Amino acid sequence: MAPPRRSLFTGSCFAGAALLVLTGCSGSGSSSSAPSGPAVSSIATDQVSTGTATKDVDAVTWSGDYRPLLSLDPLKLADYPEETVIPNLCEPLLRVGDDYSLSPGLASSYSFTDPKTLVLKLRKGVTFSDGAPMTAEDVAYSLQRNLDPKVGSNYAFNFTTVKAIKVTGPSEVTITFTAPSPTFTTTLGTLAGAVVEKKFAQAKSQAFGSPDTGVVCTGPYKFTSYDGSTKLVLTRNDSYWDTAHKAHAKTFTFVFAADNSALVNGLTSGQIEGAFNIPSGLLGQLRSATTGKVYVGAEGSTPVNLDLLMSKETGTGADVRVRQALSMVIDRQAIAKTIFKGGADPLYKVVGPGLWGYDKDAFRAAYTPLAKQPDVAAAKSLVQQANAKGATLTLGYPSGNPQLVQLATVLKQEAAQIGITLKLDGLPNQQYGSLFSDPKARRPFDLFITLNYTELPEPFVMDQLVGTKSGATNFSGYANPTVQQLLDRAGQAADTATRAKLVIKAEAQLAKDLPSIPIVQPRAIVFQNDKLTGAPLTFAYMASPWAASIGGK
Repeated sequence: MAPPRRSLFTGSCFAGAALLVLTGCSGSGSSSSAPSGPAVSSIATDQVSTGTATKDVDAVTWSGDYRPLLSLDPLKLADYPEETVIPNLCEPLLRVGDDYSLSPGLASSYSFTDPKTLVLKLRKGVTFSDGAPMTAEDVAYSLQRNLDPKVGSNYAFNFTTVKAIKVTGPSEVTITFTAPSPTFTTTLGTLAGAVVEKKFAQAKSQAFGSPDTGVVCTGPYKFTSYDGSTKLVLTRNDSYWDTAHKAHAKTFTFVFAADNSALVNGLTSGQIEGAFNIPSGLLGQLRSATTGKVYVGAEGSTPVNLDLLMSKETGTGADVRVRQALSMVIDRQAIAKTIFKGGADPLYKVVGPGLWGYDKDAFRAAYTPLAKQPDVAAAKSLVQQANAKGATLTLGYPSGNPQLVQLATVLKQEAAQIGITLKLDGLPNQQYGSLFSDPKARRPFDLFITLNYTELPEPFVMDQLVGTKSGATNFSGYANPTVQQLLDRAGQAADTATRAKLVIKAEAQLAKDLPSIPIVQPRAIVFQNDKLTGAPLTFAYMASPWAASIGGK
């Protein structure tokens, strides 16, 4: 299976929403333009980085995202801060390009000898940051950690079809599956496939990945220090195996701004030299920066969704006609333009352009007819048919995020047009994360705002989240045998054209049933100091050792 990504809110994405969240994706819609201004660059759809560095630099200071890392262990938590930093230390087995392409990395080759057997040939001459050679035992151990309940890997679901992971040669590891799993190679391009030194990890046990201990891996940077709250320092690994991608900066420091004002001040003063995942609400302030430029991605720059997730199996929201009416009355274009300041695009399907990793023409042809203006009359009719006029639904949202407070207010006004009352219930950001892990916390809510993403653009993965019985964000008990069968078949289809056809059929039904109501796809927003270049302009930084590319012009 490719990596399914839940709405990574283990106190995570929206827990820090007041600072850095709700950006980092491209989307759909009719316009691929970006907010204009002297310090804003709108990127072309084929531009995947800010440029190529030609000079080494002594040091770079970069934003580590909306909160400090909770662990440096690559498997403990899949969220923006961890996935921004850790790939530079513990790189995955496969190299992910800025355009999301997969290529050999620590695994010099990878191939299915049959639909249920994947053989990894390992690159020779690779050493860990402490000088020890990487062995097949290290690789097998690193992958097996995803199967160990005691480790608690955030990527464990990706390994549900894995039968065994074994060393089958001095430089070979073989993975066998219980069912055909052609997209599992995608998993090996994420932190689920990151290689750690077995000896160090076992010796440190529970302390592995802690601020005091760090990690030992093969990446272009090695762990130096972390105070656990404000600053994490990496040092260039001068014995890095991939000399063509040796890091340009001798030291790379990640800092964690306390709030939006601190982030803007850091970027505009030059104290912070770069940042990903910048809230679109900060675009106006960053336009006037004299220290650098803010880049706004075009359509399809990252696979991130902002949705309304249904969370009850009974009640008014369980009626598909009510869900259809709510979706029908949402003015997505206005929300993208006003609330997200043009840093997002209308989203008419759970899978939008940012997730079309293949067969884009087929996905677009199925998607375009859904891009419609709000239809209040038709929505009112559906509410009447459902006998739901005057009904009240409780909407949950993180109260510490000004954009989402505004969004919740707009959604309430739109629902009122069709006789539905949305009772707004804002939760503190830290408490909001419990909605994604605790059924009791969800109980008061009929629906709530979610942010979903996948590290790499695989359409059926996002559909699995809400469209299958085991979907990580299927909180409403949604079950459609046809959708389940189509997505199961898609996961086993090696041919991408065949997979696309199956996914598109499943999505046609999901677009009617709406267990999750799509709203917008945030665009990639990146700030980079004028002295530097090399930052990716896609979501690929979440799975690749991107910091090595940052250097002087």
